[in-house]
Amino acid sequence: IVNYNRIPYIYTAGNVRVTLDYDIRTGLWSKDFLNWDSPTIPASDICLLEVKYDNFIPDVIRDAVQLGSRRVGAFSKYAASRMFD
Repeated sequence: IVNYNRIPYIYTAGNVRVTLDYDIRTGLWSKDFLNWDSPTIPASDICLLEVKYDNFIPDVIRDAVQLGSRRVGAFSKYAASRMFD
């Protein structure tokens, strides 16, 4: 089980989808993923900013997501939640 909070934003020009994922939690060995009361623990303390787009990314979005000293790269919420196995 991987739980997280997501704040989505959509910019129609370029069909840009920007999401902020935070409070990433794992259910460890629980297999009851339909049970909202399954216990979870923090899997990561990061806030993940993801940008997806179709044909082009508008300059206004490209400029808005330039975060300077922030790390750029791949991150898997699933892999982070499996670190406890």
